[in-house]
Amino acid sequence: MSETSLRKGKQIKATSLPDLNSSFSPELLAQCITAKRTQLKLRIVDVADALSLSKQTVVKIEKGDPKVNFINILKVMEYLGISFQLITDDASSVAGDENNDEWF
Repeated sequence: MSETSLRKGKQIKATSLPDLNSSFSPELLAQCITAKRTQLKLRIVDVADALSLSKQTVVKIEKGDPKVNFINILKVMEYLGISFQLITDDASSVAGDENNDEWF
């Protein structure tokens, strides 16, 4: 059994992924991070501890706080298995797979 499954406390309710066809925003990224964390049944403190971040930092990331260090957002995304694609102003030029509409 994993350490997470041995801890007692509230059950983590999985959150649905937001509509990923929406325009990108910090709030959309925050919703995606929260959804992925809850689907993995991880608590905020589990993510914070695993990445040596404060619980407050992870909470700010999940609220879409624009003042959070981008490196910390990337650490959380990598830990949860989330990635995104960079798209230039020319919508036909996508870095990576041109047939993939998802940004995570």
